[in-house]
Amino acid sequence: MRQIPAALLVCSVFAVAGCGSGPDMSPIAPRSYDPEAMAKSAIVQLDKNANGTIEGAELDACPGLKAALPAFDTNKDNKLSADELKARFDGYKAVAAVGFTIRVTLDGTPLPDATVTLTPELFMNGAIVEATGRTGPDGSVMNYTVENRELPGLPPGVYRVSVTKDGANIPAKYNTQTILGCEVTGSGRGGIYALDVKIISK
Repeated sequence: MRQIPAALLVCSVFAVAGCGSGPDMSPIAPRSYDPEAMAKSAIVQLDKNANGTIEGAELDACPGLKAALPAFDTNKDNKLSADELKARFDGYKAVAAVGFTIRVTLDGTPLPDATVTLTPELFMNGAIVEATGRTGPDGSVMNYTVENRELPGLPPGVYRVSVTKDGANIPAKYNTQTILGCEVTGSGRGGIYALDVKIISK
């Protein structure tokens, strides 16, 4: 996984047209995370049966946690406790941004010029903000606009993902009613560093 330190950014493979015209390579300020508060918020928001864990159908409400369940679920009981959530969230403090590639296909063909939006889950409590990117000719996006800066990566966190493109037949489950999500992490403990979005139009 490519990590982008808070103190220094250098030209990387994520620069599309070189250091002068690619992403903003100036230092990225670390985000302010409160792992304990985030974990508590996740339980409050998602634990509908109030048994103290997030499990089963409750995970459907958070595609990012569902996708990253094996990395969070350290005791392998298919449930997420506040302690497991906090332990994983603690790793977000390690780096300011992480290289992260999203590849989008539509009916098996790369989808260029699509807008990919990553929206932080509510339990992130404002530690991260929405990010957007546009896919290239091969359907991939590696650079993202975050708070008016184009960055070669994303701040760590749990995101909901949506894909839109004018004129393309993209069902609602990939955007307005998205079932897509991801975790971006620099902890080195099994986090996902790439996401393949395979859109089926019918």
